[in-house]
This record gives sequence, structure tokens and C-alpha cells, in this order.
Amino acid sequence: MNNSQANLLEVKNLSVSFAGAAAPALQGISFSLQAGEIIGIVGETGAGKSVLARAIIDMLPGTGRVSDGEVVVNGKAISAMTSAEKRALRGAGVALIGTNAKALLDPVVKVGEQIARVLRAHRGISKAESWRESIELFKQVGIVNPEARAHAYPHELSGGMAQRVVIAMALIAQPKILLADDATLGLDATIQLQVLDLMVQKAKELGLGVVLITHDLGMVASYCDRVGIMRQGRLIELKKVDAFLTDGPSQPYSRELLDAARVRPTPMDAAEANDAKRKSEPPLLEVIDLVKTFRVESNQTVVRAVDGVSLSIRRGETLALVGESGSGKTTMGQCLVKLIPSDSGSIRFAGQNTLPMSDNEFRPLRRRIQMVFQEPYVALNPRWTVRDLVAEPLKLGEPMSRADQAARVLELLDLVGISRKSADSYPHELTAGEQKRVGIARALSVRPDFVIFDEPTTALDIRVRAQIVDLVRDLQAQMGLSALFITHDLNSVRSLAHYVAVMRHGKLIEHGETEKIFSNPADTYTRKLLDAELPIEVPGAGHHKVKHLELQQ
Repeated sequence: MNNSQANLLEVKNLSVSFAGAAAPALQGISFSLQAGEIIGIVGETGAGKSVLARAIIDMLPGTGRVSDGEVVVNGKAISAMTSAEKRALRGAGVALIGTNAKALLDPVVKVGEQIARVLRAHRGISKAESWRESIELFKQVGIVNPEARAHAYPHELSGGMAQRVVIAMALIAQPKILLADDATLGLDATIQLQVLDLMVQKAKELGLGVVLITHDLGMVASYCDRVGIMRQGRLIELKKVDAFLTDGPSQPYSRELLDAARVRPTPMDAAEANDAKRKSEPPLLEVIDLVKTFRVESNQTVVRAVDGVSLSIRRGETLALVGESGSGKTTMGQCLVKLIPSDSGSIRFAGQNTLPMSDNEFRPLRRRIQMVFQEPYVALNPRWTVRDLVAEPLKLGEPMSRADQAARVLELLDLVGISRKSADSYPHELTAGEQKRVGIARALSVRPDFVIFDEPTTALDIRVRAQIVDLVRDLQAQMGLSALFITHDLNSVRSLAHYVAVMRHGKLIEHGETEKIFSNPADTYTRKLLDAELPIEVPGAGHHKVKHLELQQ
């Protein structure tokens, strides 16, 4: 990189405070950004990453204010700009792309009109011309059939398409700096890669500087030139990505993040895998030709969410069920625990066919088959304490005295790594990782044989995700659990599962040992999914991983 090149952005000793807060949100942040450069800012929830993005465009929320330092864009300090200059800067100079694109778009205005409206505001062009340019922008960001998509409302678009619209909106005024604040959070791996490829491609074509804010070190390793690590409002490390990966971080906290992000494949026990006696035993769970359909009332069509799926899981095994959103993974899990009825096929658990069972007939098996839900905060009663939440399944199971219940609750909290001091906390007082752990404690309270984990690592910080993976591995070793791991987090799959089954459009298209699937996938779709994996071993600076995947229709 040419150090003599003028910086697009300079953040100088920036500190930000909020009224009533015990500590500053940002403390002494300093870095610069040049044209064509991509800097990854990594940190856990609460590190101050989003506050930094909003401080750069002088749009701090609530009582936030810059208490020290300054932000300089194209040689001029924002603090010295007039209100009109700041308004012109936002969009024309610096553009912010946030997460959850559909929430950022107006739900009652067609997306083409939303783009055209911004064009008219920035460029003062006619309505007809702004519409034509909107269509052209949609083409530039890879939106298929842009004329038709322009007439769609946000809810009619996929997550990837909506994110492309937001990117198009960010590029309207041809900004020099792009701030991407967790812009791909919650998207499927393939869609995430498409969005990242698009941002990198446009940055290189237009000479933009990009600040990529994320908690995914794999993303930084694949796309960024430099990486900055934030902790408790401070930028504790700033380094070239290749040096960060090859020489290692200089700060202990950065090393913790890097170690937590590395894949640790689950070994297949050779003796166990080749044990003929074990293989001759019937599976704990066996699913044969399972079908679940839903009728769409708006157009009277039938969707086959689970379409003739067959699989089996033995005692002590973990099977990962992977696929993009809408592939039928969660529906499959809900069918197994009879949260929704299946249409046809067979589900055999411990030799019993559960499909024809009534709720009363299935109730004795519910203790043995448990599910940890994707969104624990939604699944946890907000009016109950952790103690009540964990105790509830115990009250519905075998009779126990109140003293035994209380002791068992504390034992379960110890098991999943939640402080006993949190027993009287409510769900909203817990972190996302702690909420996941409460969900796991509830599922384990009745000593099940089989647990379904629905997206247990989604949207968690790097270290918390690794902790959940380690927890599940430890519990399986201690309790001999069998598990179905429903996810699109491919790095966690390799760290957890012995076997992988790949779903697409309700069908199971590939199934085998995890490392064999990852090293030599047979199906084209499986290869596409695995190509979207962003492990931290990928070379960093100068080796951007632009794959130009087939666009989402």
C-alpha cells in the first residue's frame, strides 16, 4: 500500500460517551482508511463497533456525543462542517449499510421507487429519469429481472435481494467510503458470499474505502487488507490480515478470538466406526420417507417442506442437517418432536413408530426427545426467572421434592456453565449466549437420550459460539447424547458433527461422514454450500475471494 496516498478517512483519538453510562462507549480510537482499502473491524457485542460507524457519519443515537478526538473525511473534520455539509456527506461522501435490510426499507413503498426517491433527492433529476437509473443500479448490483423486482415490496424479496437493494441505495450518490455494519448478519452462507463479493467488487471498481464491521474472522481473512480488534470501546490491535494470521495477534484477547474461530473437526472414533456389533444395533432414531406439506392459501398451492426424507442416528452420534433458509431443516426437527404433524412416512424412535401416536401416547417419549429452539428469547417465558424456567420440565416429569428440584436446577446451571447467581435473573437480563444455555439446560433437565439443536450458534459472538460448541461436545461425551444439529454455520458443523445431511427444497440430496463430505462433496449444490465457507485459514490481504456465485433468483 502506498503510504503517501491521501487518506479518505482519518479517525483521530476518538472518544464517545453516553449520558448516565458508567464508561465511555469509545476510548481513543485511531485509524486511517485509503482508497481501495478494506479494513475489518472485529469485536464482540458491546465492543463499540456500531457506535464507531455512527460516530463517523455524526449520527450517534440518543445522548451519544463525541467527547474527544475527531473524524476527518477527505481532509475536513466533521466537527467543522455545517449541517448542510454533514447532510451532503451522508450518502454522497460516506454511506452506511446496516444489517436486516428488510427492516431498513420502507415496507409500503416499492423498492424501485425507494431508490428513485433517493436519486431525485441527491441528483435533482426527473421522476422518469430516476426510475430508469434505478433499474440500471439494480442491474449493477446483480438483481435478476430488475424491471420486475423494482415493482416489488420489501417483503416480496429474499434476504439476499433486499440486501442488494440496500447496497444499490448506498451506491447511488457514488460515495468514497462504505461502512458495512454486520451487513450480512443472518443471511445464508451462499447469499452472504454473494453480498460480500458484490461489495468488494464495487469497492475495487470505484476505488472506495470500506470499513467492514463484523464478528466473523473468516470474513475478515477472506476479504480485508487490515484487521482491527475492538474490546470495551478500545481498538486494541490493528494489523495487516496476512501478518495477523501468519505471525499471530500481539494481544492475548485477539489470540482468544482467533483460537475460538478456528475449526476443530470432530474426530470419528476409528474403533467405534468399525465396530460391527455397534453397527448391527438398530438406530436410536430412524426416519423413512417423511413428508410434510403446507398449503399456501393466497395462491392455493401446496409446498412440500419435507419431501421424502430418510435418515438415521445411532446412540452417541451427532448428525448435522444443513441447507439454506427454507430448505426444510427446522420443519424436519419440529416433525420429529411432533410440534407439527407429519403427512406420511415413518419416524421410529427406540423401536417405536411415533408418527401415528396421539399426543397422550407420545407424552412418555417427550422426556427422551428434546429440542433446543433457534430463538431462545422467544421460547423463554419473559416473566419467569432462570430458576423457574429450568425447573418447569422437572415439574412435568417424574415426581421430585421441592428440595430435590432446587438442587437439580443448580446442578443443571453448573452443567451448562451459567453462574448460580443468575438463577434469579430474567431472560432479558441475560446475554444471547446465556439464553442459549438456559434453553440447553431446560432440554437436559429430564435426562433425554436425543436432543435437536436448532441453529444453536446463529448470530453469536466468536467466543460465545465456540463455548456453545464446546458445551455440546462435552455434554455428548458425558451423557452419551445423540443429537440432530440443524444449522447453516458450516464451521460449527465441522466442530460438532460426525455426519452431515444436506437438504435442499425439502429433499435430502447428500449424506455422509463430515470430513468426507467437506473434502469430496458429490452434489453440485453441496459444493456450492462448502464454497461459501469462510475459514480463517484463507489468505488475507490482496487475495479477495470473489466467487461470482450464481445469483439468487
